[in-house]
Amino acid sequence: MRYPALSRDRCVELARRMIAGETPDIDEHVTWQGLGETVDLDELRHAADLIGEEMHSAKTDNYRERYRVEGTAAVLLYQALKHIDNDVRGDPRDDPAFWRYLSLAYFWEFVRWREQGPFARGNFEKYVDAESPTECVLTRVYARGASVGGLEYLDSATAVAGTDFWRSHILRVRTAMAPPVVRAFVEMQAAHPLKTDDLRAFAKALTKTWANVVPMIYDDEDARALINEFRREMFPIESG
Repeated sequence: MRYPALSRDRCVELARRMIAGETPDIDEHVTWQGLGETVDLDELRHAADLIGEEMHSAKTDNYRERYRVEGTAAVLLYQALKHIDNDVRGDPRDDPAFWRYLSLAYFWEFVRWREQGPFARGNFEKYVDAESPTECVLTRVYARGASVGGLEYLDSATAVAGTDFWRSHILRVRTAMAPPVVRAFVEMQAAHPLKTDDLRAFAKALTKTWANVVPMIYDDEDARALINEFRREMFPIESG
C-alpha cells in the first residue's frame, strides 16, 4: 500500500513551527512509501472531525475529560483504519513515518489538546514522532484497539479511563499481546475498580504470571477465570 510519510526531523521541525503559530503545508514535506494502491484517507479525515467535536464539547481543564475523549478517539481511529489490510508490500500502520504525517496533517489539534501540559513546556516530540508507540498520542490510541482485540470490543473498553491503566498496565507490558486477558482486566476494573496502588500491584502480579502461563492462547472464559482468581488471592477481604 502506498502512503504519505514524514521523517522524524521534518516532523519535529514542522511541529515546532505549528506550535509557534505557523500553518505550514504538511503535504509539501511528505515522501511516499510502499507500493500498490494509495491509502484512502477519507475516513481518517472524518474521524479527525468527530474527535474534534468531542474535544470541543469537553471541559478542557478537566483531565478526566481528556481521558474520556482519548477513549472515544480510540474507537474512531481504529474504525477509520480497519479497511487497511495487512499487505506484504507495506502496511502504513507499522511505519512511524505514517503516524507522524497523521499527527500533523489531521490530528494536530487533538494531539496538542490531549498533551497540553507537556506541549506548553516544550516537551512535545515524543507525542508526535511515533518513536515510542506507548507515548505518541495516535499510536497509543490505536494500540488500545489492538490490545482489546478489535472494534467490536472497543466501546466497552472506553469505560475504563486513565493514562496509568492503559499505558502502564496494558500497552507497556506483555498483557497487550493477549486480548482476552485485556478484556477481562478491563471488565474487572470497570465493574469493581481498584484504587491506584492496588491496581499497580495487581497489574505487576499479573505480568509476572507470564513466566508460567501462555495467556495468548486463553479464550475469554479462561481469561476471566485468571483475573478473578488473582483478584480473590490478592484482595481476599473483598470476597469474604
